Amino acid sequence: MRLLAEHPAGIDPSAQWIEGEVSTRQDSRLFKQIVAQRTSPHTGRGHAYYRLQGPDWVNIIAFTRDLEILVVEQFRHGIDAATLEIPGGGCDGGETPLCSAQRELVEETGFESPTWISLGSCTPNPATQTNRAHTFLALDCALARDLELDFTEELRVWAFSWREWEEHLRSGKVHHAIVLSAFLMLSYWGGWPELRQRIEGTHER
Repeated sequence: MRLLAEHPAGIDPSAQWIEGEVSTRQDSRLFKQIVAQRTSPHTGRGHAYYRLQGPDWVNIIAFTRDLEILVVEQFRHGIDAATLEIPGGGCDGGETPLCSAQRELVEETGFESPTWISLGSCTPNPATQTNRAHTFLALDCALARDLELDFTEELRVWAFSWREWEEHLRSGKVHHAIVLSAFLMLSYWGGWPELRQRIEGTHER
């Protein structure tokens, strides 16, 4: 790789900024809005930076024993529209990401999986958010119980063939950024070519 430009000269992007006054602007159920006065270690100039502090999230790419993918559809108030997503949610206090993923899958779909694989994690928006999103692959999922939703949750659970789901990804019908990142992680997973071959072979029969 080649460095093409830098500003200011000699900048080290990993250098920590100098922390000044920190205050909480708002504290909601999902996020705290933090305002931090920070000074550049390169220029000495200060500025107020806003951060959203919240729990880590989990995504679950879940395939049933028949190699269909589990999808949830729900209304999202940020965009005032319904979205197609994979199961997921926030980590509760004291939970590991894996425990959160296992809980969210059964709560939102009623399915359980005996096989869990971590696909990695990402930072949803490092410019303003402090949390990470962890993605898991759940295989051989089977229906185990009824849905266990919060009173604010209203959703449909769908089973898509991979071909149907991939067409939704390509066409833009799936537009939730964290969901899209989960399938990028799946594409990088070493076991994906073999699993995809099994999926496509099953659905062709």
